[in-house]
Amino acid sequence: MNINTRPLKIMLTVFVILLVIESTRLLIGPRYWLNLSESEPVGLYTRETLHQPLNRGDMVLLKCPPGYEKYLYGRKWLPTGWPLFKTVAGLPGDTFCVSEKNLTLNGKQIGPVYAVDSRGRSLPVLRGCRTVRENHILAIATGLKTSFDGRYFGDVPVSLIIGTVRPVLTFKEEGRGEE
Repeated sequence: MNINTRPLKIMLTVFVILLVIESTRLLIGPRYWLNLSESEPVGLYTRETLHQPLNRGDMVLLKCPPGYEKYLYGRKWLPTGWPLFKTVAGLPGDTFCVSEKNLTLNGKQIGPVYAVDSRGRSLPVLRGCRTVRENHILAIATGLKTSFDGRYFGDVPVSLIIGTVRPVLTFKEEGRGEE
């Protein structure tokens, strides 16, 4: 008698694939963050619970500031619901100034400010000098000068931060930061 083992092999293959996917989800899910955005270095990061106090240079995942969803998700810069991945640049008491062309933090130039995105669509306008408020941070992208960050939405409450991240393996591309 000849038994057809093909369906069994297919079922076993599907089971192994599902096992690998689920194991990867459990491993990468809450503890790891795969960054594919050029706003910060592309790579694999460990995700940690938010620690206090935050320091300049800490990398954070944060929820979209209220009122800016139409830019982030409506323009497909990020998949709906995904967090932003930024670096803490300003802390409470720091002064940041946004002009028509530049962002400065405590008198030091941080980067350019644009009126329109790469497709010519207008960006939110934030002008003038402000002080980072208590329990807020100024979140900036360090890898892409055209990134949507604090130069457009200002300081954000610490309550929007999902957690901090630390690099495990990153890839630096030549010429990054230019569009």
